[in-house]
Amino acid sequence: MQTPLEKKRATYLQFYKDGIYDGILNQKLDPNKNFSAYYKRGFHDGLEIREHIVKYGIDNIGADNEKSST
Repeated sequence: MQTPLEKKRATYLQFYKDGIYDGILNQKLDPNKNFSAYYKRGFHDGLEIREHIVKYGIDNIGADNEKSST
C-alpha cells in the first residue's frame, strides 16, 4: 500500500513522463496538464531529447554509440 507521499510522488512522476512524451512526439503542450511544473519540465526535457534524436539520429544516442559501421 502506498503512503500519501508515495502517491504524490507517483503523480509528479507521471506528469513529468507525460511532458517528455508530448515534447518528443507532439511538440505541443497539453492544455489539460499545462498547470503542472513537472509536466512543463518534462516537456522541455522532451524537446531537448528530440533535438538530439534529430541531430544525431536514434542509432547514435546512448552508451553504445561507438559502434563500428562495418
